[in-house]
Amino acid sequence: MSSFSYDFSVLGGDARQVFLAEMLAESGRSLCHYALASQPNNCSSVSEHVSIVREAPSLEEACIHSGFVICPFPFTKNGADVSVENSIYRFSIQTLLHLLRPGQSLFAGGIPPSFKKEAAENNVAVFDYADDISLPVYNSISTAEGAICEAILHSPFNLHKSRCAVLGFGKCGHSIVYRLKGLSANVSVFTDNEESARASVIADKSFPLKSLSDHAGDFRFIFNTVPAQFINEETLKNVDLSALIIDIASSPGGVDYDAAQRLGISALHCLGLPGKYAPASSARHLKQFIESKLYLS
Repeated sequence: MSSFSYDFSVLGGDARQVFLAEMLAESGRSLCHYALASQPNNCSSVSEHVSIVREAPSLEEACIHSGFVICPFPFTKNGADVSVENSIYRFSIQTLLHLLRPGQSLFAGGIPPSFKKEAAENNVAVFDYADDISLPVYNSISTAEGAICEAILHSPFNLHKSRCAVLGFGKCGHSIVYRLKGLSANVSVFTDNEESARASVIADKSFPLKSLSDHAGDFRFIFNTVPAQFINEETLKNVDLSALIIDIASSPGGVDYDAAQRLGISALHCLGLPGKYAPASSARHLKQFIESKLYLS
């Protein structure tokens, strides 16, 4: 990679990318950046080992001069464009693909299979955060803390002793349940049969997802992690008007938001929580992943 001017190009994303740029600079890496959510702080003075840190004037300039191109997690939210905070910097994943050169490596999270295939055909190495075993676990911690923070911010009620429902018991569902129990909430999990035994170990109760409508009125808080619309109009009609729904499922979410608005139910679609509530911790884990792969390139 000696033919490149910089070690890394850091492109787009939320605050995690900003902190990641700062951390790479602190470790003495040279980098350029483009379309970040904000300017990295103190990159020119955080370390005596920093050689070059600068903002690239264009996407092309950012891509062609670095051996390793670091894109966001998630890589894309709409399947077409790389995730950026400011729409004036919007660029497509295909545009990025065409700018990458043989011998480069790209890091991102949730990369479409078609992109990976084309990149490999062009001799571009691709490393997907989503393929790592530990990163989704760390991500679920930040997501759970963010979801609970959203609940505290938007409800007049304590979580303490409140009846809470958590839909789904994957990594994020498990992390939410564990933390709600730490706050002395009364927690019920709605999940499939395969997960119900695990859920019953730490939750107060567990139910099949299909029974949600029958119990929906029992809860002050409902946390959804399931990427399917189980919280439909029929279920929403049974939800208490004082309840709050926190939906962290990927777009379009797991709630019929039009019905919720008509019925006067408070429902929040909360995406990108690690970037909002724990960007520095999340960036540290991303940096560890990146550095673990460098010797492969």
